[in-house]
Parts: sequence; structure tokens; C-alpha cells
Amino acid sequence: MKEIKSFPFKMDAINDAGEFCGYASTFGSIDLGGDVVEKGAYKKTLMENKGRFPILDHHDPTRQIGWNVEAHEDERGLFVRGLLDLNVNAARERHSLMKMAQNIGGRTGLSIGFRVIKEEADRKRPEIRRLKEIQLMEYSVVTFPMNRQAEVISVKAKEEMVGQFLKNVVGMDDRQTRLAIHNLKSLLSRKNEPGNPHSMKKRADFPKEMVRQSLRQLLNTVKGI
Repeated sequence: MKEIKSFPFKMDAINDAGEFCGYASTFGSIDLGGDVVEKGAYKKTLMENKGRFPILDHHDPTRQIGWNVEAHEDERGLFVRGLLDLNVNAARERHSLMKMAQNIGGRTGLSIGFRVIKEEADRKRPEIRRLKEIQLMEYSVVTFPMNRQAEVISVKAKEEMVGQFLKNVVGMDDRQTRLAIHNLKSLLSRKNEPGNPHSMKKRADFPKEMVRQSLRQLLNTVKGI
């Protein structure tokens, strides 16, 4: 499943032809999603795609505004060089705003669309996810440089996916589906309360049997409704 992660993006340069460069991702720091990208995580995807990735307008696959033409890892992180297609209206608008941000000292956001190929829980802090291999699919230049908005979109998408499963596979109607999702969120929230010995916060220690019990309890709740 594709994930979205946003970063503050400090451009090193942007020119009148639509070319820009800077760091899309940095290594070793914990982001707002509780993830750490490790050095070497992009190595395979860069070899496979030779640094060529589409640049989209806010992750909309029907609105491509350019191509990334060069990318490499160094000690700091993932350095990218992108080229906006100024024949496209959305690209011209984004280019104008990026130049303005550079002129006034504003921050532009860069948001990557990717798949996690290999991850591990941090040994000392299991709630931290260490990303060891990432498949980079695309990136977008966005208005907000932090990932709070992306997290909201991700939660809504997951709820819709669960809802479709309950309707199509379990056979629930709309009212039952809404109640089931509400009960599941409430159930999982209780499992995550401070002092609960079965807290989900340490994802590496969360037993699969607890998930099965939660789902059985959910289905028993809506059975016969």
C-alpha cells in the first residue's frame, strides 16, 4: 500500500526553466509519523528507476506536472533535482509559488509517495519504525510542509477500506458498517490506554492473538443487528 510522507523542503535553487533541487528526505531523524529513514533505504529504487520519478500535483496521478531527473543518497539524505513542465498550467502555478517562497524565505513542502519494502522496530524504542528499504513512486510539491494533513487522509482511507471489507465480504449494510467501525475504534482505543498491559503502543510486542480477539469481539457486537 502506498504511503505519503511530507517534509519541509529547503530548495537549493530554482530557475526560470522550472528546474529545482534540494533534499527530499533526511536520514536518522524521527519524523512526526514516528519513522526514521535509514541511510541506504533508497538505494535499490534509485538503481531501478535511475532517479526518474513523476512529480505530481498533490499526489493526483491524473495531474503530473514534471519529472525528477536526478536523485542520489549522500550522508545527509536523498538529494533530488526536478524539472517542472511549464507547458502545464498547474506546473506554472507551482513554479511561481516556489520562486516566491525562495524570494521571501518561505518554506515549500515536499511530499513523497512510497511503499515500505523493509522495516524494523527500533530496539530501544519499539514504537519507532526504522525504514530500511523504500520504493519511491512519486513526489509532490505541497503547500503544507509537515505531515499532519497526510495522516488525516491516511486514516480516512483506512476506514473506507475496512468499510468496503465489512460490506462486500461480511455482508453488513451501511448502518451496521458505521457501527462496526465505531466499535472497532473504541475497542482499539481502550487497548491503547495508559496502564493497560495489552497497550498497542509497542507495535513490535503487540500479539496477533490480541488482534484476533478484538475482531471476534467486534463481530459479536454487530451480530444479529
